[in-house]
Amino acid sequence: MRKPLFFLIPLILLGVSACKKFDVTSSSASIVTVDDAATMIAASLTSNTNGFNIFSSEAATTSQGVMTNSTGCGITHLDSMSHVNPAGSNTAFSYKYKISNKLNCNSNNVSDNVTSSLTFAGNFNGANLSASNIGSSLLTIAGFSPTSLVYSITGELKSTGSFTIKPDSTKKGTIGIDIVIKSLIITKATATTPCIITSGSGTATITGNSPRGAFTFTGALTFNGSNVATFTLGTTTYTVDLLTGVVTRK
Repeated sequence: MRKPLFFLIPLILLGVSACKKFDVTSSSASIVTVDDAATMIAASLTSNTNGFNIFSSEAATTSQGVMTNSTGCGITHLDSMSHVNPAGSNTAFSYKYKISNKLNCNSNNVSDNVTSSLTFAGNFNGANLSASNIGSSLLTIAGFSPTSLVYSITGELKSTGSFTIKPDSTKKGTIGIDIVIKSLIITKATATTPCIITSGSGTATITGNSPRGAFTFTGALTFNGSNVATFTLGTTTYTVDLLTGVVTRK
């Protein structure tokens, strides 16, 4: 079992037309609001809830190890680890991972990229949201040449589970989240700096059921750098601090 790795990574690219609309569908009886959906999407991204910015770093760094210690094209390397919240965190979480990294070569039989498949299961409990979920991601990671200072990542993250919005515990139910990542750029870690997402683009779709109705929200996702992400649901735009999980409605 590895010790938790807490690489702090910002998240996803601007470039959404101001006139573009994004789906927001909720039954008239549903008590899950667009602000609640924003809270749940943010939780799938941020470090303090063991979101995408933690395990994308895991995928990139373990893929680097596969490339560096290559045993041949097409070879798959397996790894597993556990993550728990650091001492003093305002959110408690516990997750277990399994990662499968496959080295891919080009037509000249030279190492080119890594396909990283990750599965996870766990739970978190924060001030505004608690959840128990399972999920997976499939990422293609490139940028392993000695002169490259960044990784390039595309892929998808999916999770399903149960949730409770706080402080109103009647806001609970089941949920599925699907995040598609395009052209994500992550700087490589050095002795003094962690991996950092500097740009990228994507979409986030959240579907679920509460005791009072079903809901669906789809929006554009932007990693802006400086540990800030932006996403738009319907006509509402939110920013999220990718370290603390704080969501702000603009």
